[in-house]
Amino acid sequence: LSSPLLLLLLPLSSLSVLFLSLSTCSPKQFACRDQITCISKGWRCDGERDCPDGSDEAPEICPQSKAQRCQPNEHNCLGTEMCILMSRLCNGVQDCVDGSDEGPHCRELQGQCSQLGCQHHCVPTLNGPTCYCNNSFQLQADGKTCKDFDECSVYGTCSQLCTNTDGSFTCGCVEGYLLQPDNRSCKAKNEPVDRPPVLLIANSQNILATYLSGAQVSTITPTSTRQTTAMDFSYTNETVCWVHVGDSAAQTQLKCARMPGLKGFVDEHTINISLSLHHVEQMAIDWLTGNFYFVDDIDDRIFVCNRNGDTCVTLLDLELYNPKGIALDPAMGKVFFTDYGQIPKVERCDMDGQNRTKLVDSKIVFPHGITLDLVSRLVYWADAYLDYIEVVDYEGKGRQTIIQGILVRGKLLQGSHSLGLPVRGGTVW
Repeated sequence: LSSPLLLLLLPLSSLSVLFLSLSTCSPKQFACRDQITCISKGWRCDGERDCPDGSDEAPEICPQSKAQRCQPNEHNCLGTEMCILMSRLCNGVQDCVDGSDEGPHCRELQGQCSQLGCQHHCVPTLNGPTCYCNNSFQLQADGKTCKDFDECSVYGTCSQLCTNTDGSFTCGCVEGYLLQPDNRSCKAKNEPVDRPPVLLIANSQNILATYLSGAQVSTITPTSTRQTTAMDFSYTNETVCWVHVGDSAAQTQLKCARMPGLKGFVDEHTINISLSLHHVEQMAIDWLTGNFYFVDDIDDRIFVCNRNGDTCVTLLDLELYNPKGIALDPAMGKVFFTDYGQIPKVERCDMDGQNRTKLVDSKIVFPHGITLDLVSRLVYWADAYLDYIEVVDYEGKGRQTIIQGILVRGKLLQGSHSLGLPVRGGTVW
């Protein structure tokens, strides 16, 4: 593999995905029928739909698997993993591949619907008349009544604030953001207007600052560095810092440069850190205190140093086997990190290392880059083995797959490891 590629986007907010590379599934993976998504073979026939098209739970490959589970107000076509809206049953158009959504039963059972007492709607099926609900409502256990479904409980309904209403929902934005015409997403006001967002990209040769349009802002070329392994940006003093890797531990240093107005690099200088940075994999800056947090995946520890670098303490070193990524929420006083050792996991602790909590420790193999949506309090990470980007909230709940398969694999495994995973305005970079 070529040298790592570090990405940092300024400023950060919420998320969706943009990836370009294509590849094929590896022998240890199952190729979904869509020819795009790859999943771990261990996820096939486990009763959960991991492929977007559900082909990992298809009856022809999982004859003993659990019955297909469709979304509320959907119907499972017989003998397939396909789901269609209940409103499309008996509408005169064959939607299921086997035609089970149409047929003589539509006419023969129609009269029984009036006797069922459905609160909203009724439709004949091969198993008899069945009730279903309006959009935004969910059928209750009695099979007849409908209750409002909380769309706000579903990831991605709104990019920031969500208010559930009877039969609907409304989205909103926090201060500093504007609701967009889709009434779901939020965009930063970008104040001051003469400081558009900047993407920082580091490789073994230099650090590049570029606008999201692709126009280059500035480049800094560190002298005598073999590789830049870690990088972060301090918002309070407009300074970018990176680990300058030398030929020896003594020659590996923390370098910083100011970016006044995010328009270029000036005043490159060295901060002498009292502990060795030679095996540091990632770093993060606490913009409230100026402290530096470092992840060392050889000595298996996370340590923190003050802004001058002369005082450093080990934050965590127990049950830490190959820590890889780190992200901070100083406002909440939390540190988030990934570990791909004996027990791969995503964890959280306080800024002083106390109250350590596992957020994710299942269906995870090689967690790598990690980033936060500070507004919605969400944690995103990339798994370079299982080829996905997933998300949970700060409590480890609401786990969702954002993207999975060869689109991710092309970025995480071919050509470079993307160690940084910045987020802004609905896009992960």
